[in-house]
Amino acid sequence: MLPTTPETSRLPIERRASLKDAAYRQIKDLLVSGGLQQGRLYSAPYFAEMLGVSRTPVREALLQLTSEGFLVCLDVRGFKVKEFSSKEIRDVFETREVIECYVIGRLVEEVQPEDLRQMQDSLRTMTACAAKGDAVGFVEADKEFHMVPVRRCGNLHLGAIMDNIRSHMSVLCPRALLHEGRYQEVLREHAAILGALRHKDRKRAVQAVRHHLTATEGYLCDRDEK
Repeated sequence: MLPTTPETSRLPIERRASLKDAAYRQIKDLLVSGGLQQGRLYSAPYFAEMLGVSRTPVREALLQLTSEGFLVCLDVRGFKVKEFSSKEIRDVFETREVIECYVIGRLVEEVQPEDLRQMQDSLRTMTACAAKGDAVGFVEADKEFHMVPVRRCGNLHLGAIMDNIRSHMSVLCPRALLHEGRYQEVLREHAAILGALRHKDRKRAVQAVRHHLTATEGYLCDRDEK
């Protein structure tokens, strides 16, 4: 019998939805919220008991998360949260830089007051989360900040790519926040992006995005290589 903890407390699933899809959403939520431990082995029966469903849909959900790069399947032993190498982290940030610098450069003249308001709201939420040391809430607000201009761009393919990348970032980014002072650095970096957009300064906006991504990549890769 599993002990009752925040991680293992029973999570109800709506029976109307596909059990596999519902299990997928619940387990992915645990992943991106930091509810699963790096280096620990998890089995399908573990999640089946947690979610109150049979093992088959849970295993299908785990295999989908594995194919998406969130988990690693160790045959019959179970599943582990994927640990990203420095090369993989650099690849993620290279892709983000290509997309986000393009989007920001393109939209400087087209950004709407509502976009700026949404980004400012995200920045306020990040500030509140930083004060509480709430890494999960901070990263979620960070995701929204970056997705506002991507959505304004209106390219559904770019949006889908970025949404997938940002899901992986939700697993990665809390690691960068372990560095002393990183919360405040991120807030300043985001404020610089927002300020450049308000002034419709394309060069400064692109530079601010690139600086922010390079700094975060550096923290993650430095930690990975130590």
